Amino acid sequence: MQPKSYRVFKWVIYALATLFLCGLQEMFFCHIRVLGLTPFLYPVLPAVVAMFEGPRQGAVFALALGVLCDLLVPAPFRGFFAILFPVIASLSGGIAGRLLSRGFLCALIVSSLGMLASGAFRMLVQILSGGQYLGLMARISLGETLLTLPALLLVLPLYRTIFRRCTADY
Repeated sequence: MQPKSYRVFKWVIYALATLFLCGLQEMFFCHIRVLGLTPFLYPVLPAVVAMFEGPRQGAVFALALGVLCDLLVPAPFRGFFAILFPVIASLSGGIAGRLLSRGFLCALIVSSLGMLASGAFRMLVQILSGGQYLGLMARISLGETLLTLPALLLVLPLYRTIFRRCTADY
């Protein structure tokens, strides 16, 4: 069991790394355009953290990130990310804990599922609001997923280092 101050320190480091990655999203990734699509890093972050920390702690992290994203990132409705990210984290933590060992393959799978869940949730909101263009939305979701996954090469080593360094002593 880690001392309480050490756990707080670990989550502060996770928060700083996440703010760094959010800054990269807003200053760098949003300017990358491939066929009119841009990478969307936010759903990958709770998926990877939950892969390392488990579904419960990952969901708390995801809720905090979701509230931050709801305040800063355009979404179909307020609370969109606060609902979506804990679901992604719970699924990712469960997959990493029960089905796959933590590593690149697991991160690739849970990140893909997180991105596709984000697209599916947007489509559900569109269906419930009587919208159209579901085929287009599905193609956008798939394209966004494929465009975002290379960023995993930056996200995974950063979060893996935090996880290993902050749990190695205990």
